[in-house]
Amino acid sequence: MSKKLKKIITALFIINTFLVAKPNCLNIMDAKVYAEEKPSLKNIYLSEGNDIDFKDDIYTYVVDVDKNTEDAFIRAKPDDPDDKVKINGQVVTKDDNYKENISLDQGKNKIEIEVSDDKTKSKSVYTVYVYRGGKDAVYLEDININGSSIGFNKAINSYDIELDDGTDIVELQAITDEGNYTITANGRKLDETNSIKARFNGIGKYTINIGLKDEDTQREGAYTLNIYLGIPVTPNVSDSINAVIKPNQWIIVNGRWRYNDSLGNHLEDTWFYDDKYKSYFHFNSRGNMQTGWIEEDGTWYYLKPNGEMYTGWLDYKDNWYLLDNDGDMRVGWAQRDGKWYYLRKDGTMATGWIVSKNHWYFLNSSGTMETGWIYYGKRWYYLDSSGLMCTGWICDNGQWYFMNPDGSMKSGEWLYWNSNWYYLNYVGNMRCGWLYKDDKYYYLNEDGTMRTGSLIIDGYMYNFNEDGSVNFG
Repeated sequence: MSKKLKKIITALFIINTFLVAKPNCLNIMDAKVYAEEKPSLKNIYLSEGNDIDFKDDIYTYVVDVDKNTEDAFIRAKPDDPDDKVKINGQVVTKDDNYKENISLDQGKNKIEIEVSDDKTKSKSVYTVYVYRGGKDAVYLEDININGSSIGFNKAINSYDIELDDGTDIVELQAITDEGNYTITANGRKLDETNSIKARFNGIGKYTINIGLKDEDTQREGAYTLNIYLGIPVTPNVSDSINAVIKPNQWIIVNGRWRYNDSLGNHLEDTWFYDDKYKSYFHFNSRGNMQTGWIEEDGTWYYLKPNGEMYTGWLDYKDNWYLLDNDGDMRVGWAQRDGKWYYLRKDGTMATGWIVSKNHWYFLNSSGTMETGWIYYGKRWYYLDSSGLMCTGWICDNGQWYFMNPDGSMKSGEWLYWNSNWYYLNYVGNMRCGWLYKDDKYYYLNEDGTMRTGSLIIDGYMYNFNEDGSVNFG
């Protein structure tokens, strides 16, 4: 007799006894007993490793198998044959003996078994963690430095890595598979991104110990990174071997990418164009592929984390840079897609006001050089078609305006220019004709100059004082 059947008989006995005393409680009591029933498995069997000591109220199990075990099958039989069983999302039935074949990766493999009761809609989930390689097979998926892999292999726990002299900081990231892990670097717990910035102080050897704890199983793993900053790894046996047996291909030596030519010699202190990636790469004097900023013959280049030479606009540390089609970092004026930009001596894109060859220009927030009218700092300015900030008189759409020596537009005031007085309206354009200001009338000629003396206007003679005001007396 199954456990579930025993529970149902016991429940029915309790209900019948209870009905004698309180028959009106039939529906409530029946629903309560039925709801408390939770589906379970009868057993779990894994074809490899140790037998599972199964108990229906224990939902997590850990099994170790040999490192050479690539395939296995698991059987999960329900306690109630009417219940549905899924293994890793796949339904298994009595017809296939509740069995599912599985492929095992190195390290931890998670198998999830769900048993459900269609009547009550309740379900239970059992999890089996299978470690291919045993208790020590607690692995990361990868280790990256500045976004590039160090040549990671799950079976290798210690790495020698070369970094170029002058490197003062790198970003180290430990990549895990799905699950709940705690990562430490030299005893310091990493944040949720599992990354940390490592700082160096001059050439030498540095060691970073990475700890890995699987919170699901409480098992632990460890890796050691020996970082050689500005000095070679000695003896460099792996480099010598790779140079002989791996011609015309990329190789990883001490965590750094290199490229061997047709003779098996790694490229040094040169550019290399890879037809496969359609991009240029650069190698230093040790033969290591370079990344980040490099300077060659007074010209700066930027190489992506994967080593490819960058072209076009580059967003780097909150600044924009422009690399031309040859990878050269641009400085000074540069035209892109019909728009002009200005790159400072350090290559950063300028915005706002700049002075170039004693002339002022304005670049908007996207770096584009402005022309025409701009409103800045609550003042209007005018930039000609070449972007040059204008001063003095300008004519726009048939209207005359006067720009102060600082480029700002004069408005709502008198202007004394070349021994003549002019008046600029509040919108900035030069006034012509009658003007009433400060309780006086003035008259501005067609050229904008203020009238003095006598003048016939519309058939009437008007006399103007020396200050330009009309004399109606």
